[in-house]
Amino acid sequence: MKKAQGCREATVTAEITLDYPQERERVIGPEYTFRVAARAASRVEIAIDGNAWQPCRQAEGYWWYDWSGYLSGKHQAVARNQPQNDGQKSTSRTCRFLVELP
Repeated sequence: MKKAQGCREATVTAEITLDYPQERERVIGPEYTFRVAARAASRVEIAIDGNAWQPCRQAEGYWWYDWSGYLSGKHQAVARNQPQNDGQKSTSRTCRFLVELP
């Protein structure tokens, strides 16, 4: 089994990873929850398909964004964080994924 690779970019002051969806993942349901790992973040946001930044919620050691109302096709997402110490914001690598609704 191949090890999962999230979309990750490290910076000097913070690190943020868009864990799910993974690169080239297929989303097949009408609702999806993004999972973001962000160390020492006071706020995390996500942008899907170049749209406005949306706030994520924190729970269980991760940041989450619940997505619905989307259409089948190719999509992309990127996450960013604001570190707790008001340091430099970090942005994840852009993840590209496919939605295939029945």
